[in-house]
Amino acid sequence: MPIIIFLLLFSISLQAEHVQWYWSYDKAHQKALKEKKMLMVLLMEDNSKESNKVLHTTFINKEYIKKINEKFISVIVIKDQRQSYPIEMLYTMTYPALFFLNEEELFIGENIFGNINPKTVKKHLNNLNI
Repeated sequence: MPIIIFLLLFSISLQAEHVQWYWSYDKAHQKALKEKKMLMVLLMEDNSKESNKVLHTTFINKEYIKKINEKFISVIVIKDQRQSYPIEMLYTMTYPALFFLNEEELFIGENIFGNINPKTVKKHLNNLNI
């Protein structure tokens, strides 16, 4: 795991309320199956200022964080990472990108490309009735 992202997530963990992230897509998917939860996948580029901004402004201390942690298993996937993830399904040229998948790894609702902020995430969650 890149040191900058590790430090960023460490600082996030000191905050009051944040999304509980996994770093392995496979482990996150297995946990989602076991707990009958959906997957939320944040696909980002390594050392990207925009991706780091999204983590700080959208996934810390927002009113919807508790709902995300209750309903989803969340995973961060770094573009071109060595660990396996369904790259053909989660393919994009726009980063960061946020994907919402059900237990069978089928898309639910609209994915969010590039413009990930509290307003777009909240709107998406409301459209999913979450």
